[in-house]
Amino acid sequence: MPDWTLGYNNTSMKGTGADNKTYGTGSRFSSIQVAVGIPIFAKAQKMKINSAKFLKQLAESNYAVGLRSLKAEYEVAVAQYRKHQETVQYYENTALKNAALITTTANQQLANGNINYLEWVQVINQATTVKSDYVEAIKNLNQSIIELNYFTNQ
Repeated sequence: MPDWTLGYNNTSMKGTGADNKTYGTGSRFSSIQVAVGIPIFAKAQKMKINSAKFLKQLAESNYAVGLRSLKAEYEVAVAQYRKHQETVQYYENTALKNAALITTTANQQLANGNINYLEWVQVINQATTVKSDYVEAIKNLNQSIIELNYFTNQ
C-alpha cells in the first residue's frame, strides 16, 4: 500500500526577501505539500508487518504477566485478610475477655490490699496492652479490606 503524506506550512518574514522586496510582520506565506510514497521493494513493508506482529506478541505477553501478577497479589491480599480476621476473632472471643477479667481481679486485689500499687499498675498495663493490640488488629483488618476493595473494584 502506498504512503500518503499531506503537509501545510504557514510562516511570516520581516525584512527584505529574496526578490528584493521589503516585507512587514503582517505578510504571511503559506505552502501545501502532498506526497505519495509507492513501495518498490516489498521487503521493508514485510519487515514492518513482522515487527508489528512481534510487538503484538510482546504486548500479549506483557498482559499475561501483568494478569498473573495481579492474581497473585489478590491471593496474597485474601490470605492477609483471613489472617487479620482470625486475629480479630481471637481478641474478641478470648483475649479481651481475659483482659477484662485481669482488670477486675486486679482492682479487687488492690481494694482488698492483696497487691500493692506497683503490682496493680503492671497488671493493668498488661490488660491495656491487650486492648491496644486489639485496636492494631482492627486497623490491620481494615487495611486488608481496603486492599481487597481495590482489587475487586478494578
